Amino acid sequence: MKEDKYGALHLQLAILRLIPKSRKTSAKEIQARLAEIGYKRDIRTIQRQLLSLCEAFKTELDCDGEKPCGYRWKENSNGLGVPILTEHQSLVLMLAKNQLATLLPTNIMASMEPFFEQAKRNLLDDDAKKAGSEWLGKVAIAPTSQPLIPAKMNPEFFTIISTALYQNKMLNIRYKNSEGKQHSAQIKPLALVQQGPSCYLVAQYEDGNIFHLALHRFLDVNASTFTFQRPKEFNLKKYMDEARFGFGRGKKIRLTFHIDRLQGFYLLETPLSEDQTLLETHPDYYVMQATVVESAMLDGWLASYGEDIWHVKKEYL
Repeated sequence: MKEDKYGALHLQLAILRLIPKSRKTSAKEIQARLAEIGYKRDIRTIQRQLLSLCEAFKTELDCDGEKPCGYRWKENSNGLGVPILTEHQSLVLMLAKNQLATLLPTNIMASMEPFFEQAKRNLLDDDAKKAGSEWLGKVAIAPTSQPLIPAKMNPEFFTIISTALYQNKMLNIRYKNSEGKQHSAQIKPLALVQQGPSCYLVAQYEDGNIFHLALHRFLDVNASTFTFQRPKEFNLKKYMDEARFGFGRGKKIRLTFHIDRLQGFYLLETPLSEDQTLLETHPDYYVMQATVVESAMLDGWLASYGEDIWHVKKEYL
């Protein structure tokens, strides 16, 4: 069945966005990347569209004529969409790329690659934008704890998991927990969360319980053909606010403590909670109170201060 003119136009725009400038690509590669973003077409259709585009953009697109043909934007061309990304937008994309890679489905990252390439050209290959390229060497994210090497995960598993999460499809898994115990189950993927060097899948089991599973501990995973309705009671922000990733159960407490004045000064700048209150001020220490969620992470945070925090009192709410 022939596509209508709007469908054909959307396909052509998608193809143009997938043609790089820094290297050559093939019709087969473009076909695979199109399928990842929802355009499933046979190779003949892709080849016909590429031939048509090369005719329409003969001064911009380069086809080497070899078999299989290689396609790329010519060096003197702007490519598709260069006017879309400003210098500031390019900066944001370049800074966000590494963070997004562990949170977005592989097919979405693949669809963004032309924009990442464009952002790189805008900043690094354009001498007129020296300030923009220098900016990448002026900003960084500092760790808040001892840096660790990220856990190794199976890239194929990540693709399957993130795609199933995006499409609300059930997953059949085999998993090994931190104690080495293995189990198999069918689960509903609900969210991906990055915590320090590890990435976790928040998932609901058949009994309704929700757990988060470290991606690097999956032994096997495959996507079911069945989709599911996301549980209405699940809210990722609420799940995070309950300190589930701090090994908590959502129980709120009123925390009161004495703290060394120097350490307490930092808490005045970055409070524990919105309702944090300075109860008393003394020459060498403060007395503070805040409503927080009880968790192992909180206990670890308190312990990290050693003798600088004392008279800790927890009142359950």
